[in-house]
Amino acid sequence: MEERADALVEAARFVLHVRESAKDGARATVGALELEPGAPNVVPARVTVSVDARAPTAESLASLIESIGFEPTWRLDPLAMSGLPLEALRAVLPGGPELVSGAGHDAMVLAAAGVPTAMLFVRSLNGGASHCPDELSSAEDIALAVDALTETLARMSASHTIGV
Repeated sequence: MEERADALVEAARFVLHVRESAKDGARATVGALELEPGAPNVVPARVTVSVDARAPTAESLASLIESIGFEPTWRLDPLAMSGLPLEALRAVLPGGPELVSGAGHDAMVLAAAGVPTAMLFVRSLNGGASHCPDELSSAEDIALAVDALTETLARMSASHTIGV
């Protein structure tokens, strides 16, 4: 066993390193592993991993990538939500948790173009599973989100009407 060059064991060490590298609001996940040759009775010679690294600022994302020690195949810098949509959402949900998503939502495209933007998340009851068949939100949580969004839009409409 000591003489084996097991790429999966090394990949396991790397996965732990990825997790330990994420600090100060940053997140890093290895969500997929591809083993070659991928047979049950063969020591893997090569493992390819996917790393999803996210952070609240472009600087902290660069630091996270450097700490992990990998070269991303593509990168989206985080953008802050802002303006009337965010103000209205905060007014509707005072003290509500504010998350840094880092995901490439449509909101990032709008924010990058200078459009005031905010996002409202509905929790997933399956351990945070998102954008997959395992995603599950309760009818009650969805109804609360619809109510919050409706009130947010009403506040924005009222503010726009009076010129604030």
